Amino acid sequence: MNILITGASGLIGTAIIEKLQSQDHKIYAISRSNKKSNGNINWIKHDLYNDSVSSLILPKKIDVVFHLSGQTSIYDARKNPIFDLNANVLGFLNLLEYFKSQKQKPFVVLAGTATEVGIVDLLPINEKTQDCPITFYDLSKLTAEMYLKQYIREGWARGCTLRLANVFGRSQKQQLEDRGIVDKIFRRALAKKNITVFGDGNYIRDYVFIDDVVMAFILSEQFSDKTNGLTFYIGSGEGIALKDAFQEIIYLAAKLTGKTVSCEHVKPPDNLSEIEFRNAIIDSSAFTNLTGWKPRYSFTEGLNIAYQNYFDK
Repeated sequence: MNILITGASGLIGTAIIEKLQSQDHKIYAISRSNKKSNGNINWIKHDLYNDSVSSLILPKKIDVVFHLSGQTSIYDARKNPIFDLNANVLGFLNLLEYFKSQKQKPFVVLAGTATEVGIVDLLPINEKTQDCPITFYDLSKLTAEMYLKQYIREGWARGCTLRLANVFGRSQKQQLEDRGIVDKIFRRALAKKNITVFGDGNYIRDYVFIDDVVMAFILSEQFSDKTNGLTFYIGSGEGIALKDAFQEIIYLAAKLTGKTVSCEHVKPPDNLSEIEFRNAIIDSSAFTNLTGWKPRYSFTEGLNIAYQNYFDK
């Protein structure tokens, strides 16, 4: 297959490439940074919003698109909503329009976020949970998802959206940006910096390991006849209090490095987004029923693999 990955140098994109590069695929990886093509991986320097899509050089047929590019900060989105809209919606629309102009309909798997529902009282979260986004970032992610569904209704595209829980694992030392709270806490522990928890830290999160997420993306395409036009939640189904997750990260970092740090509870700053106080446990049974996907790794198992991978790189 010919596979296009946008945001290919990020956490999920890197992991998908590592999974697929040994298989009989040609991978076209879009990134805003310069990278050298090698083997069956063709790197393309391109910004989906700022660069003209006509400058994209792709084969006449792309079979699947894993769309991972965009901006991921709720605070950057609040500071500059237009930038957020451009990165997460208009850049994606440019891509959809490119394939429409080429009369191509690759299967598009869009990376969404479980926070698009906002703050909910009833757990677990699943496809029946009503969307009520409360941040500019979640508004842009939901808007991109709605555009994909409309393109599908018009007969211009095929695809589905995966709304992801807190993804973690396999971050590399040379990556300039921390990806997700688990990675940030681990790096602080390595640097012997104390860990800060806002409030009591009793808010529940669902952490899903990167390898499980990669398989969800792959299976979305493999079962495209069943997943087309739909939205799915991808998570571990395991709820962990924020303070307990931090303590487990600190313990494992100390075990591996001999560096021990403390966890300090502080008053939340006034500008902290309300979404930070959410509780989330994800029900992925709808996706499981259609594809057979199940999370293979617990939080602890994923942490052990992630930390070992970090030191191996």
